[in-house]
Amino acid sequence: MRLLLSCEHAFPLIPEPYVQLLAGARHLLHSHRGYDIGAAAVCRGLEGLAEAALYGGCSRLLIDLNRSLHHRGVFSDFSQHLPRAAREEVVARYYTPFRNAVLAAVEEIIARHGGVLHLSVHSFTPVLNGVVRSTDLGILYDPRRHGERELARRLASTLRASDPRLSLRMNYPYRGIADGHTTALRRRCGDRGYLGLELEMNQKLVMDDRGRSAVVALLDDGLRRCGIGRG
Repeated sequence: MRLLLSCEHAFPLIPEPYVQLLAGARHLLHSHRGYDIGAAAVCRGLEGLAEAALYGGCSRLLIDLNRSLHHRGVFSDFSQHLPRAAREEVVARYYTPFRNAVLAAVEEIIARHGGVLHLSVHSFTPVLNGVVRSTDLGILYDPRRHGERELARRLASTLRASDPRLSLRMNYPYRGIADGHTTALRRRCGDRGYLGLELEMNQKLVMDDRGRSAVVALLDDGLRRCGIGRG
């Protein structure tokens, strides 16, 4: 199966016109609130397997590219009070081009190869609101979709076999059917060859180059063993 990668929360970037929104809170850009630490580097490490890899161009403190536009969290506490016209401009400049590029890649790969696995790459903070999250990896999918369910289980089994110490949970730390990019694409594409999984990595694993390289190697091998990617 051909692979498409996306990284919605890739970079801690706020475009110049909106920098003032974070006055006194610029430090949040480089925290888990600003972006998914380590996710872009892991995504880049897997590009050799993929037909394409697409990266969001701004911090979720401006707009969350993994949310639907109707979701109350699509704009952050800092950007939700922008005037309507300014919010529409943010959508037009940063949200819609990214979403349209991923959709175009999905449709092109399906047209050329008959099917695509869209792997949306994310990371999560090890401690949230005082709760320790000790799981290493999460694989998110829609359990009602047979293809996603079977592929997610096969990938999880392969990863566990490669590293028995790995702590891996399904649909963790979020539900695979919650509002998100893969959920939106399932609705858009239906059963026309689209499978969407979200990969969630504990940031404790990908904080440095050594950790990121180990995760890339594990995932690269696991995906290949499941017949995913260019081979």
